[in-house]
Amino acid sequence: PSSVPARPSIGPSVHPSVHVRAPTRPRAHPPSRTSAGVAFALYLLWAYVPDDALRALGVACSPDKYWAVALPTWAGVALFYAAVAYESLCMLDVKRPEDVDGMEELSDAGAIPRRSRGDDPEGAVPAIRDLPLSEVCRVLYRARRGRRRVRRRLAAERR
Repeated sequence: PSSVPARPSIGPSVHPSVHVRAPTRPRAHPPSRTSAGVAFALYLLWAYVPDDALRALGVACSPDKYWAVALPTWAGVALFYAAVAYESLCMLDVKRPEDVDGMEELSDAGAIPRRSRGDDPEGAVPAIRDLPLSEVCRVLYRARRGRRRVRRRLAAERR
């Protein structure tokens, strides 16, 4: 008997020759798909067929054709305004830079603090770490003039 404990079973114990079907994604119920298609076809029929032809088919009462254009337009505008309202509400939760008290609000407990670069072995890929906001801003937003100054200073130091 070996002293190694048995691995716990993750799933049901099934012989390797037995094929177990993986659960599939639920599909839309066919009657709902069919009824949506029929409703859309009736909408197109009502929108494009003249009123006289509809009356000849036996449709005695139908809404004004204005609504064939107005309802989709209103729905599209409502979706656009909903997207704008959602973005606006999200922007209300963002703090302005002048309201941030310190670095505590820009970081959290899960952040990996910056280490000195000398801790990494020679030629190794640096370890993953969080970058300070000041370093990110310096790299992203420094002016071209500042880059030239840095190059000149480095060239002067080499001489």
